Amino acid sequence: MITGLEGIPGSGKSYEAVAFHVLPALRAGRKVITNLPLNIDAFAAIDPAWRELLEVRTRPAPRLGNWNAANIAEQEAFQLWPDREPEPQPENVFTFGTVWDYHSTWRSEQGQGPLYVIDECHVALPKIGTPDHVVQWYKLHRHYNADVLLMTQSFRDISQPIAQLVATLIRCRKADILGKSGSYIRKVHAGYRGALIQQDERKYESQYFGLYRSNTQSVSSSEGKAQDMAPMIVQFNRFKWVWVLFSVAVMVWAFWPDGQHDVWGRRVAPAKPKPATQAIPIAQAQAVPQPMQQQAQQPAMAPAVAASQPQPAPPPPEPKDPLYGKLLHMTGNLHKQGIAWVTFVVSDQGRRVFDLTSDDLKQAGYSVTHLAHCMALVKWDTVVRQVTCDAPFTASGRGDKPVVIDTATGARSDGPTPPRPGQQGPQAAHAEPPRTVPVPATPAARHEPVQSVSEWSKGLAARNAQVRSIQSQ
Repeated sequence: MITGLEGIPGSGKSYEAVAFHVLPALRAGRKVITNLPLNIDAFAAIDPAWRELLEVRTRPAPRLGNWNAANIAEQEAFQLWPDREPEPQPENVFTFGTVWDYHSTWRSEQGQGPLYVIDECHVALPKIGTPDHVVQWYKLHRHYNADVLLMTQSFRDISQPIAQLVATLIRCRKADILGKSGSYIRKVHAGYRGALIQQDERKYESQYFGLYRSNTQSVSSSEGKAQDMAPMIVQFNRFKWVWVLFSVAVMVWAFWPDGQHDVWGRRVAPAKPKPATQAIPIAQAQAVPQPMQQQAQQPAMAPAVAASQPQPAPPPPEPKDPLYGKLLHMTGNLHKQGIAWVTFVVSDQGRRVFDLTSDDLKQAGYSVTHLAHCMALVKWDTVVRQVTCDAPFTASGRGDKPVVIDTATGARSDGPTPPRPGQQGPQAAHAEPPRTVPVPATPAARHEPVQSVSEWSKGLAARNAQVRSIQSQ
């Protein structure tokens, strides 16, 4: 895999390469070939075996043969000369600027090739003039199980065919602009022009400084900084604690209660001063007048005795039955073979909620006693309900109040009783005209005699009683 490491001079590229790429490769037993100015003795002090795994190059590798990648599936692209001596590279060729800089026969126990760490790769791999053989090797680097870490100030300055092969691009930026000279910002991108996938801030650990030589660590090459410029965050940090203390003081002053408002700014009533109390002798306590309500609640006794007795315990809470908060109304009763069966309606805020019977109430723990017509007594623990037939009004036409129509006369149970033909009196003068209902034209219906008002009322009452009985069952 080809990894890119980009950053301006002094941004921490060498530190990132040594601490997070070279050291992990050496710990894994992998050979590292680089042009970084590494301190091999410092690495050997950590592990003597690392001396054989580190190869620092300062000159390009000599030519050992020919490069031909036309048929790499059948023959090696590196074709070595069997009978010729290596040829040195010309003076105008830089390190890692030829394909022979990437030739290595070293392999790990797992078959991995070396890790190539190329510093300032824009010198060896310029945007214009990079040899085709080098570009071909980068495209075939996976055939040799090799990995490459390219370090440059800008990937726009290197060969673009090689830059397009970068799988992961790491951009480093020193955090001194934020007032943190001992840290740098690291951003990871998905490829050369890919999106940002990770960002973090890392500190420079001094334990890694002795492993390599960098111009930024030299005292003689320390950068000159503008004396009249400083980041705003640095200026803010100088007075940070002053701002914190000032903000806390303002918050305490703003929310401190003043006697007329609470801590949330809501107005509260000022506390009234309590009147001074005078001690009353026991001998004169009987002459002090007592409020009427207190005299009615407490029995007459000597004040000295009442003061010595403990206060009575508060009354126990009132038990709540299952129908607590709702009203109970009686709607009917039925007696048959010595068994009384009463129907009820439960209402809430003037609305009928549901119907139930005395058996339902007994199952819920109530005791039901039928006293008389439209009167019953319902008990639950200490709760006693006196129930009467005062159920809320229900509109006609519902299931619990059907409309009964006499087919012979057209009379309805939800309307007034129609008068007989020729009826006299004040009620007949203002009586509503009878309503007609279509009746099948049968001889029996046409010649049925009209009943009298009293007979019709008795029949209608019997019909309604029959309907109520059916509904209650």
